[in-house]
Formats: sequence, structure tokens, C-alpha cells
Amino acid sequence: MVKEVLEYLNIRSGSKIIDATINGGGHTMAILKKFNDVSVLGVEWDPVIFENLKFKIKNLNQNLILMNDSYVNLKKIASDNKFEPDGILFDLGLSSWHYEESGRGFSFKRNEILDMRFNPEVQKEKAVDIINKYEERNLKDLISSLGEESFASSIAKNIIRKRKEKPIIMTEDLVKVIEESVPEWYKHRKIHFATKTFQALRVKVNDEMDNIEKGIEGAIDTLKQGGRLAVISFQGLEDKTVKNIFRKKAKDGTVKFVTKKTIKPTWEETKENPRARSAKMKIIEKI
Repeated sequence: MVKEVLEYLNIRSGSKIIDATINGGGHTMAILKKFNDVSVLGVEWDPVIFENLKFKIKNLNQNLILMNDSYVNLKKIASDNKFEPDGILFDLGLSSWHYEESGRGFSFKRNEILDMRFNPEVQKEKAVDIINKYEERNLKDLISSLGEESFASSIAKNIIRKRKEKPIIMTEDLVKVIEESVPEWYKHRKIHFATKTFQALRVKVNDEMDNIEKGIEGAIDTLKQGGRLAVISFQGLEDKTVKNIFRKKAKDGTVKFVTKKTIKPTWEETKENPRARSAKMKIIEKI
């Protein structure tokens, strides 16, 4: 959604922009390409993506600052760099690299160890720890609440049963457990039957919902008056969390909606990049 980000962030000559989830640098590079006097502060939590990005955009632009940190600390990052932003962007989607190259078990299509940490250098709890140590009730609750999975109860029950035989270590092991836990019709839907359980584990491992809330609150505090915040979410819980924060802040007079409609990718973009089909962007402006 590069075109939409450039339009709705209202970027002008001399603007200062924070890309709170810079990832592969797509949005940032588009901004710097279009505006040669705009400054960008890019934040990336994953250390491997961060190093890859540094190599990729080395000497690209002197107006770019890169930080290997979490957007939870956005307020401090901006303050430490004396960076007062006119616009901030959050793109909450996982990168293709996480699914295809990280080797951390984010994808049920690859047989990898169930890790799912965005920053293994700092985070301790892995998905494999949750699967093999949590009680049945806790597993059921997190799969239900964070994955919005209808068959959380039977999945949790079968996880407990299977791990008594041997630990569930690999993604393939977990997919087999889920497959045995859901009805036949559920296995033939458009969305893969393991999607919601894998989502729940990833969200739990990375404390995503709490972090999104902290990050957005910090972003609003950091923005200049009249500055804009754009958040792109990819799943229901993210979108709901963003919407609730924006509504609360609008109600107390801190921000206003630039547009009340949710911005979605064009048909052309979803055709070129099928993963973009679930993207939803919301925009607010600080009063």
C-alpha cells in the first residue's frame, strides 16, 4: 500500500517520518525516492532483518536513520534522536522473509522448530515452550482469544495428549495435531486449518497485542500537532486494537480521523501480491 501511504501521510518537502516497522524498507525507499529532502527514522526489531536492511540500503540516503529496536520504545527512540515526526507509519504484517527464510517456524508450510520469536537475541519464550509447558486451559484460552479459533478446545486437548507421548517440537508435528482436532470440512476451506493456531502462538510469543497498544500510544504522544499516524493491520485482532485506540483518542480530543473509512489495497496490488488482500489501513491526525 505504498501509494496510499504516500497520499494519506500527507508528506511534504522537509517532513520528518518515522517508519516504525521498516522491515525490508519498501515504504521508506518509496518516500525517499519521491522526496529528496524528507528525513526518515526507521525502526526494526528483528536483528537479522535489520542487518540485511543496512546492507541493502547502505549509503542510499543521508536523511535516513536506522534503529534496531522495538516500536514499543518509539517515544524514547524519537527523543534520543531528537526526531520530531510529522508522520508515523506502522505496517504490522509479517515479512515474506519470516515465513520463507527465517527458519523460526512461522509457517506451517515448512518443517522447522517452533520458535516464532521476532528477536531471538532478547526474547526467551519460544512457541515450543508454550506448546509443551502450558496447561490445557491456558492453551485453549490463548488459541481461542489470540487466534479466534473455534476448535481451540479440541486442539488444546490433543496437544496435551500428543506431548505425553513425545514433545511437539516441529511445525509438522503441530500441524498433524491440529489436523486430528478439527472436522473434515474445516480442512477444505480457503484458509488453512492451522492458520489460526499458528497466529495465536506467534502473537503470544511476541506479546503483539500489548506491544501494538504501547507502540501506538507512544506514537501519538511523539507526533507533532497536525502530524498523522497510519497503521496497516492484517488480522482481526490487530485491526480491532487499532480501531479501539483511535476511537478512544478521538473521543478525548487528542486526535481526529483523517477518513473514517478503512483504506484497502487496490485489486491490482492484491493480484500482484496476494498477501496484501487482508491489509487494512487506518489514519488519524493529532490535534
